[in-house]
Amino acid sequence: MKKPITPVRVLIADDDAILREIAGVMLEEAGFAVQTVSSGDAAVAACALRMPDIALLDVEMAEGNGYQACTNIRSLPGGADLPIVMVTGCDDSLSIDHAYEAGATDFVIKPINWTLLAHRIRYVMRGARAIEALRFSEQKNAALLKAIPDGIFLVNSAGSIGHCFSPIGGLRQTAEPATDPKSLFDLIPETTRGHAMDCLSSALRGEPAVFEFSLEGKTRSMRHFECRYLPNSAGQVLAIIRDVTARKETDARIHRLAYFDALTGLPNREWIREYLAQSLAEARRRHRRLALLYVDLDQFKRINDTLGHGTGDALLCQVAERLQAALDQDGMEGVQGQIARVGGDEFIVVLTGISDAAQAEQAAKRIVSMHAAPFLQASYELVVTPSIGIAAFPEHGDDVQSLLKNAEGAMYEAKSSGRNQLRVYDSAVNARALKRLSLEMELRRAVENSSLEVYYQPKYEAHSLKLIGGEALLRWFHPERGQIPTADFIAVAEETGLIGDIGKWALQRVCRDLSQWRGEGLVLPHVAVNVSGRDFTHPEALLRLSETVIQANLSPSLFELELTEGVLMRDAEGGRRSLLALKEFGFTLAVDDFGTGYCSLNYLKRFPLDTLKIDRSFVADISKNEDDAAIVRAIIALGHSLDLKIVAEGVETLAQLQFLQAEACDAIQGFLMSAAVPAASFAGLLRLPQPSLATQQTLPMRYVG
Repeated sequence: MKKPITPVRVLIADDDAILREIAGVMLEEAGFAVQTVSSGDAAVAACALRMPDIALLDVEMAEGNGYQACTNIRSLPGGADLPIVMVTGCDDSLSIDHAYEAGATDFVIKPINWTLLAHRIRYVMRGARAIEALRFSEQKNAALLKAIPDGIFLVNSAGSIGHCFSPIGGLRQTAEPATDPKSLFDLIPETTRGHAMDCLSSALRGEPAVFEFSLEGKTRSMRHFECRYLPNSAGQVLAIIRDVTARKETDARIHRLAYFDALTGLPNREWIREYLAQSLAEARRRHRRLALLYVDLDQFKRINDTLGHGTGDALLCQVAERLQAALDQDGMEGVQGQIARVGGDEFIVVLTGISDAAQAEQAAKRIVSMHAAPFLQASYELVVTPSIGIAAFPEHGDDVQSLLKNAEGAMYEAKSSGRNQLRVYDSAVNARALKRLSLEMELRRAVENSSLEVYYQPKYEAHSLKLIGGEALLRWFHPERGQIPTADFIAVAEETGLIGDIGKWALQRVCRDLSQWRGEGLVLPHVAVNVSGRDFTHPEALLRLSETVIQANLSPSLFELELTEGVLMRDAEGGRRSLLALKEFGFTLAVDDFGTGYCSLNYLKRFPLDTLKIDRSFVADISKNEDDAAIVRAIIALGHSLDLKIVAEGVETLAQLQFLQAEACDAIQGFLMSAAVPAASFAGLLRLPQPSLATQQTLPMRYVG
């Protein structure tokens, strides 16, 4: 049912009763609602009571003429926009000018053409509605422009500002002079004006252009802006200036996260590889030498296990300072050293400008000597000795991979020879390879004899502390040597290719445990399983993962496959294809140890991931260290902006938990809730109605390395 149309209300003011009568009849027959009054004062009073849609005022009336009435109506609430038509018997231009000066919208000359009057009123009303719509549109556009944080300017070919639609807040406080700028280039530093003019010329040719500039700020050391030129059909250009300081600062944090170690501030593995590649190219060109020192701290894990990761991290920072001090000592004239942290307790030093291998050995001896003095940390005097491997260009390798491999091999030789010493790469390293072969053979037998075990690190929802899953971790308990560190035998497995068989066995064991728990009536948890880099690059290995799960009559959605940033970035495009295949199978995907220095933000956006796991090194000091806290906040914000779940590893204190809860971290795992436990103990956790800190105190709170 259509809504009834409300007739237009017309107010007629004329002291001629016959004219009022005729006008009323004619307009009512035309569909208007008519109100008539006999004077200008009465018209003003009528408008004050209820404003009509349009008013017709006779100019000559005894009690308040039309000019006065028009002026007074305009001063009433709502009267400024009322269409007012003056009815005059004079057709001289002076009377008409007087009518417009009083605020009239239009005029009609007597004698009135009654046939055309209704059409004249409709025409005036249509114009009034158009003006009202235009005014509303302008108000809306003004409000929108005011809400936009960008500065919007219309400029000509010389950069002169023709109109400022929206000034950018703070830009004039940043730029000089303080007066309103006549030219857009008044807002831009001199060093950027040439480029800005080139971009303006491109925009005038119809090609949008963009450039950036920076200015010294009053509240910040530097503010960054982006100016985007958009062509205008009138031969002008729309310049949109945006404050991108926050974006630049975030990009810088992400870059630092990708290429620098958050704990020590040193470059990480990815950065040092690029630096080493550049240094090698320079050495080849100039026929110079360089050396690589691979530094590993002896038995550092015992400090973390005994005194906690907080003490261990503080000690690593002191080690980084001593390494730098060793390179800054006198006697290294002409030699430049660059340090990087490439692992938990592993550092690389690249020496350029050396004349012979003796200088590299001299630097290594200084490092060993400086570590002889105890470190003072948390009321303890700790002695941490280094084992150092040395490989030199060109004798021990002419590419990045060879030098890294040989220096690491020499470092392992130093460790196996008693630690706290240095070794230069030579053929003796082959002897160590035989030992690693022996470990490989024992590891293979351990897989065949089922001597390996799968433990589960419980994962909890951060706010409710509800058990939502676990991470499957391998443990090797050797009958003679006790527990073999996971990192040791996984490294051997990766190097020898045995990792494929171990990964298959581990997944089968997880499937067996899940099937057993299902048979016991337990709600099946989501289980995170690590995928090796070797398996990830082979399509048949990925297919085997799916087949293993399907054969166990389990849903792939129960499994979260974890890959490190390094694995993903070895071949970013190939990795993306592999991830898409795994998603097609039905698995969920996670990046493990995120932030340790590999993943490109550009590729992170393109990877079909579900979860980011924050590395424990960032979590350790979030309640005490503002830098670590800022990094964790950035990772959580980054992950959520990409619709990813965030899991924090290594949560050991209530303060860390409370911080992560406040920052909307999705899930946690760590000693605060539970260490990694055998399958039977994990099943016991699944039977609990609601996991909590209180119930977790019954579990052994120890780290199983």
